[in-house]
Amino acid sequence: MQKKFYTAKTDAMFKAIFCNPENTELLKGLIEKCLEEKIEVIEIKSPEVVKKNIYEKGKVLDVLVYSGGRYINIEINSSYYNGVHRKNSAYIFNKYAEALKVGEDYLKMPEFIQIEFTNELPKNYPILGKYEYIDAKTKIKRVDNLVTYEYNISKIKEESKKGNRLYDFVAALDFNLEEIKKYCGDDEYMKKFSEELKRLNDDIEFTEFLSAEEEARKTQNTLINAAKSEGLELGIKEGKRLGLTEGRKLGIKERNIEVAKNLLKLQINISDIAKATGLSEKEINTLNTGK
Repeated sequence: MQKKFYTAKTDAMFKAIFCNPENTELLKGLIEKCLEEKIEVIEIKSPEVVKKNIYEKGKVLDVLVYSGGRYINIEINSSYYNGVHRKNSAYIFNKYAEALKVGEDYLKMPEFIQIEFTNELPKNYPILGKYEYIDAKTKIKRVDNLVTYEYNISKIKEESKKGNRLYDFVAALDFNLEEIKKYCGDDEYMKKFSEELKRLNDDIEFTEFLSAEEEARKTQNTLINAAKSEGLELGIKEGKRLGLTEGRKLGIKERNIEVAKNLLKLQINISDIAKATGLSEKEINTLNTGK
């Protein structure tokens, strides 16, 4: 059986490449391509260290760098789901809030840039989205030091295969080595990126870790779906008993509580339970402690 090839859209693979201190120039090159400008100084503030096994909990951020008075955070999303944009925005907002607390002059605050690479975005999303805090009618920019760029990996892959070379560096995140060579050219950045991708895919210990992490994620999703199904039946019954309007609301709530209880028994992470049920982490912790 042919060995699976892991592309750089995989969260752990992306971080293993770009958070490696030996690959600072590669990270610098990626940011320069995204911002279309040269970066003179780059400092990795808090890179996420690749986990040693599937049971270790990773840090929140993907890649945070400081360059020329700007904080630049990079997020990789191997797939889209409802809530992913809120999750990603929460981190950069937190960093922004931290700067407000320590800064003596609001006008001297650093600029905050978030770069997101997202796969499988809904069809109506652009190839490259630029999101700012701006008025929809007047286009007045309320905040001038916070912006998010989101690259649509799926659409960019399609464009690269058609010969559009503008965002090759993004398409390469979800290409194997042959595809990179065929569609993405052979400049110095791409050569270095390909070398790192090959090196990590040839690392048996690392690919075994990726495989185990992938299997654990599939197992967890299966358990969540099974718990949802069981909770749904209870929720429907409760909803019917109490009537259509209020009964439906309470029935759904009952269903989600049952789902949460089942997932707690399976020792699923509380943040994942919150995402699966819509309950707050505080509500889930209450169930967990029995208070």
